[in-house]
Amino acid sequence: MHSSTAILVLGMPRSGTSAVTRVLNLHGAALSDNLLPAAEANPKGFFESADAMVIHERLLTAMGRTWFDIGEMPDGWVEFPEARQAQGELEALVRRDYLGEAIWVIKEPRMCRFVPLWLRVLEALNINPRVLLVARHPEEVVKSIAAMVGEDQWSPEHTKILWLEYFFEAEKATRNLPRALITYDQLLNDWEFHVARIARELEIEWPTSSDSAKSEVDAYLSAENRHHKTVLVSSANEAKHSLAEKTYAVCHEMQEDYWAALTFINSEFSSALAFFQRPMRDLIHKVASHHASMALSQQIELDELRRGREDLLLSQQAELDELRRHHDSLRFSQEAQLDELRRHHDSLCSSHQAELDELRRHHNSLSLSQQADLDKLAHSFEQAEGEISKRRCEQAELSSTVEKLTVELDLVCAREKHANHALAEIESKYSALQVLVESRKWLIKALFRSSRKKSS
Repeated sequence: MHSSTAILVLGMPRSGTSAVTRVLNLHGAALSDNLLPAAEANPKGFFESADAMVIHERLLTAMGRTWFDIGEMPDGWVEFPEARQAQGELEALVRRDYLGEAIWVIKEPRMCRFVPLWLRVLEALNINPRVLLVARHPEEVVKSIAAMVGEDQWSPEHTKILWLEYFFEAEKATRNLPRALITYDQLLNDWEFHVARIARELEIEWPTSSDSAKSEVDAYLSAENRHHKTVLVSSANEAKHSLAEKTYAVCHEMQEDYWAALTFINSEFSSALAFFQRPMRDLIHKVASHHASMALSQQIELDELRRGREDLLLSQQAELDELRRHHDSLRFSQEAQLDELRRHHDSLCSSHQAELDELRRHHNSLSLSQQADLDKLAHSFEQAEGEISKRRCEQAELSSTVEKLTVELDLVCAREKHANHALAEIESKYSALQVLVESRKWLIKALFRSSRKKSS
């Protein structure tokens, strides 16, 4: 596996580790593809490896512990067979989810108690470890945990001791590693400054710059739901404040040699915890016994349900076998029918193919005959077009001649009209002349008779 850098985000549940992990992810640190789904407690998502949580929880259960146990892990626990099995599972997880990633980030609160195991995993895979501790004001964590698990589950003091246990187990196990620290308030108030500081202290360079990630980070943090806000402790030496609040003050103020101050507080806490560890363990065992009794009762109910389920499964299996036999019978019958249909289909296809071939040959013969007729018709059409053109020319000539004759006819008609008019005048004059002649005849006759009388 190629060398890469892993950033372990370590912090108590409900401390802002999800928000910190998402901001690092937006700066290019890769996440697992199998994350816990969003829930009511964290609607924007946990950004937490679901497989790592399962492995951690299984290891705690194998060692008779829970995530909310007070008290350090037992001496030599890393060598326990359960821990060695968990190491192999974690190595397989890292190979599957982060193979080839230059910088990747993983967050799961139980990691605070399993840092030595994770360091073995990373060393075995030649991966460079980097650590980022995350702290949130313990009063805010108390209220957030109470809202998550119920107000009556345990006292605020229990949560504060648990806060210290998670923080100091992670702090003590990472003293020889490149590490940095950030509080939830620092993230929300000035994330750009602290993300740059974390890169310097971890000796890494973000694949995505803050300038490139700014819009997405601002949008994510602006929507960050913060239901519990506490006024910050002004000094770590205030006697009225609890050890958890003093520890948080050191984390948030980051005065000179704050890592040394945290080491000193850790020693005080370990001494106090050692004093109360036996009675607390007795109380834990009492609670565990109660849980074991409840688990036994639940196991009995589960066995009864399992037997009922097995009886139901047997009945359903018999029905399923009968359905399978009926299905097989139907399948064989349908396959026989299908084979018969296939043979009939093949026969029809062969018959249709022969008819189709005959039709094709007839079509080809008709096509040749029709092509010859078409060629003749085309030739006749060309001749007809020539004849028509010739007739059109003759028609044009006839039209021209008719037009000329029409003009001449009009002239003849005009002349005929004029001649008719002249003829009418002549006829009129002729009639007058006839009348005159008739009158002259009478006169001549009269003169002639008169002359004859005179001569006689």
